[in-house]
Amino acid sequence: MAKQAIRILAALALLVAILAARPGGDPGEPVAEDWVRLQLAGGQEAPASLETQGFRQLPVPEGTTPEAYSAWLESQPGVLNASPDPIVTAAAGPNDFYYRVQRAYLEPLGAAAAWDITTDAQEIVVAVLDTGIDFRHRDLVRNLWQNPNDADNDGVDDDNNGCIDDRYGCRFLTATPTRIEGCGYTSSTPTGHVRDDHGTAERLGSHGTSVAGIIGARGNNQIGITGVAWRVRLMTLKVLDCGVGGKLPSGEMSNVARAIDYARRMGADIINISFASGPGDPNNDTPELRAAIESALADGLIIVAAAGNHGARGVGFPAAYAQYPNVIGVGASDPTNGNAWAPYSSYGGGVDIAAPGGVDPRGSGRQIVSTLRSDLVSPPYGYLPQGTSSAAPIVTGAFALAMARNPGLTMEEYIAIVQESATPPVEADHGGNWAGAGVVDIRGVLERVPMTLSGRVLRDWVRPAPGTAVQALIDGVECGSSETVTVNGTAQYSLRIAGENEIEGCGAPGRDIEIRVGGLPMADPLPWSAPNEVLTLEDFTVNGIEAPPGAVVVQELGEGWSLSAYLGPTTSLPEATAAFPDGWAAIAVWDADAEGGGAFRLYYPGAPDSAQTLTELSEYEAFWIFSEGGIMADLTPEPVPGRQVALAEGWNAVVYTGEARAVANALASINGLYDQVLSYDNVTRLWSSHLPGSAAQLNDFGGLYPFRVYWIRMTAPGTLVMQ
Repeated sequence: MAKQAIRILAALALLVAILAARPGGDPGEPVAEDWVRLQLAGGQEAPASLETQGFRQLPVPEGTTPEAYSAWLESQPGVLNASPDPIVTAAAGPNDFYYRVQRAYLEPLGAAAAWDITTDAQEIVVAVLDTGIDFRHRDLVRNLWQNPNDADNDGVDDDNNGCIDDRYGCRFLTATPTRIEGCGYTSSTPTGHVRDDHGTAERLGSHGTSVAGIIGARGNNQIGITGVAWRVRLMTLKVLDCGVGGKLPSGEMSNVARAIDYARRMGADIINISFASGPGDPNNDTPELRAAIESALADGLIIVAAAGNHGARGVGFPAAYAQYPNVIGVGASDPTNGNAWAPYSSYGGGVDIAAPGGVDPRGSGRQIVSTLRSDLVSPPYGYLPQGTSSAAPIVTGAFALAMARNPGLTMEEYIAIVQESATPPVEADHGGNWAGAGVVDIRGVLERVPMTLSGRVLRDWVRPAPGTAVQALIDGVECGSSETVTVNGTAQYSLRIAGENEIEGCGAPGRDIEIRVGGLPMADPLPWSAPNEVLTLEDFTVNGIEAPPGAVVVQELGEGWSLSAYLGPTTSLPEATAAFPDGWAAIAVWDADAEGGGAFRLYYPGAPDSAQTLTELSEYEAFWIFSEGGIMADLTPEPVPGRQVALAEGWNAVVYTGEARAVANALASINGLYDQVLSYDNVTRLWSSHLPGSAAQLNDFGGLYPFRVYWIRMTAPGTLVMQ
């Protein structure tokens, strides 16, 4: 910490020296029309904030140019780099047209079908970097993100996150003289003054409010429009000004970087950027922006950015950062022309996907419609001009729905889902990349989101060997598979189950999943999550058990003595043996109540009655049979629920008639009265043991199955109740 403090103090001292040395330096907060960005030596490494990494903004003194001042700064000791702070502008600004028909451009994307799966993304935070949001708008007010740690409007940065009173978000704008006069800004200090100020009564503007509405206007509330995500949390980050004199709103790239950094630190899941720099200018590629994006990438934060509206090759920043997989550049499609390339949309490297961006209002009426500032027009809705500004938030909304459906996936998985479900693009005459993977398919996105399961895995209630297969099947189609691994003495699994859009016949609401462990199924199928339920289960134990008997119970006999269950009605011998296989030679039944701690009662076919100590077989009685092997088959009985058996102290042979359960649950009625349970395999002639209270991996089996025989050693008499 001491070294870190020294580095920060040194950087601050250097900055003070530079400010003192520059011509025209004034006390207090500087104001200038042009600014430069620079990076000081001695900053921390990512993922520290941009300021502690050494990035700064400085006003350009009067009488010099941004280029000349940058060159002078780079000559100063301790300055790593400096350059003019690039200007970004909104990709398009809304106008005053209003028309409440979204169906024309949303239905071809499968939005209605997608909403049958998921509408609720209220746990997903979308940071909207734009002109701000009208946080009094009736269609947005309930979907706004709030920071409870600095919501008191006391002029103090209560949570020490670098922004004052940031209840709804933060403003990152440089107070130039033009903005001071035209927008009324008084300071460049990051503050929570984020209400959308773009537009006038004559020019409705509302760029940020419109973008927010496309992403997440409150759906199904009987007013206005619906966002792609009906329930979502919109974090307001104001990085574009009011649009002085009717111009497009603008801001500085370094402030865009700071807003990205703020969104990352404050827990955003997605960032929407509906603006772009001019294409083809390398000066727009700044170290701050790259540092912020790299930190976002490290945290798995997706940035959806408009490609720009130049209608030519060359994508603006930040969308142009094709080297960063978390930056998703969005081109625009024309909803009036089968979602082919919209002629105004920029194309080239950096475009990853496309979405409808509307058409000129003089066209066929298929403009994007969204929310407008409620203080400028009533009702506060209207048409938006064509632009990738409207395309990007449609994609952002699709990402939000995907994250809401399964919040347990990685950034890479969400991106793959959106891109792999896209509708292949129609090739444009220019032959360039205008849509990347294609036009977003919101229904396809939701149908492609997988279910993910993880947790402990058992087979017959005991730990399976490492590498045991865990499978997911839906109507016989394998939709996912993995293998067990051993972690801290337990078998663990992680299973991804494909959706219908990925593998035909796989996951969809209303379908059941059969989970198999080493070929044995779980007792009950797992339903695919219903609409608006998440598709992830953590700490979910799966246990593969043998399927219950069907119409017939089959018992296999080995050569020699075999342990079997008599499932017919109580019948005298030898009549009770009518269904036994040929070649058997003796029957023995253990009598736990016999003198001396128990004894066997015997029956030999053909022996005189006086030699027989066993005269009948009772229903659900365990017996040994000596034979040459074979099969015993009985119709599956229907035992009375709650069947009771009195058990004596010592060993008792019991035909279990309850449902398949873990030993502790199956024998709950005699808990504490037994110390061992044995099972015998007639074919291998091997005994298996279960010791209650011991570690699961020390037991040979962990559960009891119906119509099988178990030997239970009682430490005291008790009554077993089988459910």
